[in-house]
Amino acid sequence: MEEESKIYPSSDQPRMAALELLRLVRDEGAYANLALPQVLRKYKLNGRDAAFTVELAYGVLRNQSLYDAMAQKCSSRALVAVEPEIIDILRLGIHQIYAMRVPDHAAVDTCASLARVSVKGKDAGHIKARVGFVNAVLRCITKSEFDIETLSLGERYSHQDWIVQAFEESLVHNGLAERDLETLLRANNTAADPVIAVREGDQEIVGTIPGRWSNQARVLTDVIPLELDQVRDGSAIVQDEGSQLVAQAFLLAKPTGPESSWLDMCAGPGGKAALISDAVPDGVEFIAVDLHQHRVDLMSKIVGSSAQLLTGDARERPWGNRFFDRVLLDAPCSGLGALRRRPEARWRKTKRETLALTGLQEELLLAAIDSTRIGGIIAYVTCSPYIEETWAVVDSVLQARTDIQREDARDLFPGVSDLGSGPYVQLWPHVHGTDAMFFALLRRI
Repeated sequence: MEEESKIYPSSDQPRMAALELLRLVRDEGAYANLALPQVLRKYKLNGRDAAFTVELAYGVLRNQSLYDAMAQKCSSRALVAVEPEIIDILRLGIHQIYAMRVPDHAAVDTCASLARVSVKGKDAGHIKARVGFVNAVLRCITKSEFDIETLSLGERYSHQDWIVQAFEESLVHNGLAERDLETLLRANNTAADPVIAVREGDQEIVGTIPGRWSNQARVLTDVIPLELDQVRDGSAIVQDEGSQLVAQAFLLAKPTGPESSWLDMCAGPGGKAALISDAVPDGVEFIAVDLHQHRVDLMSKIVGSSAQLLTGDARERPWGNRFFDRVLLDAPCSGLGALRRRPEARWRKTKRETLALTGLQEELLLAAIDSTRIGGIIAYVTCSPYIEETWAVVDSVLQARTDIQREDARDLFPGVSDLGSGPYVQLWPHVHGTDAMFFALLRRI
């Protein structure tokens, strides 16, 4: 009973909040991490109840195709014909039954109540049918055994099939065995603790532990970011350790000759630019650019005074005909490397839309080369392991240009193990505990 009290909410408000968050993601295209704070404020949730809401909603987003397969086995109706809200309620119930320490009867009864109280403007017969359907399916779930080994990897781990295939191809291409695939998919479904980058000194912060690779990283184990004074005052920023590592690699790279200017081409919302701005030497100018004004506004709140911020399309070189010693291109990409932190993204990405980004990535990389002086370096970065956005983009540009050469980037990640055979670096959630960041180093010759 004591164990149950640690996770069982004091009322149905946490479940109502989780259901609303799922609705915002489904109907309004909201990002779960951005919508979550407003939902928690609306339902006045904190502490244990807020944690319950997060685990419940994010668990559903991570596992929805698995839960749909389970629900379908207990439903005489095709789920495609069921109200989306009822499907969300079923998913909430299944996650409590299979992944949380909620008693079966509590999961069934509270979800039946959700089906009753969440409906508006419907007659009693409709409400009774909703409640009866939810009750029947979830009671069947509690009494059934499911052999998930009969499901495809996409269903079992709730990833679109094309994403599963893309991950498998990338693992093999980067020298990892195909058997790593399930480990990677499982890692994408495991909640990642928030990580911050400490910008000032070697601070000991209560409720955190040191990161695995970056000296600046602190993993939050017992606090949330906004509870930390360091985050509120800007001396620390929320940033995955993988992003910290690529910013540090950019700083460790060595152009030939003296330096006077650096460029971050697609800098918003500014996490990497903030760490770079902290390290800009005296006499070196640092320009950070983004296409969207609202992202430049976000940057202005966290980057140091050494940065000059510009708004514009980096392909058109809003900095004019200047040449830089270092250029960072953190290219717009699918974000497939951050699925463990953005679980809803796996359902929104399409292969066609992702492949369409490769043209933009190549254009930006060509602009980066044209803006780099001879002897200068270009860091091409994506938060994606997809070969079409990583190796293929860089190799395509290398074939088109004779004035650049690729360099081995592994030495720019000191202390980080399992970096493969080079020359590019691909980080992995299941290997390094980071987002799946890709880093390529090029030099203008």
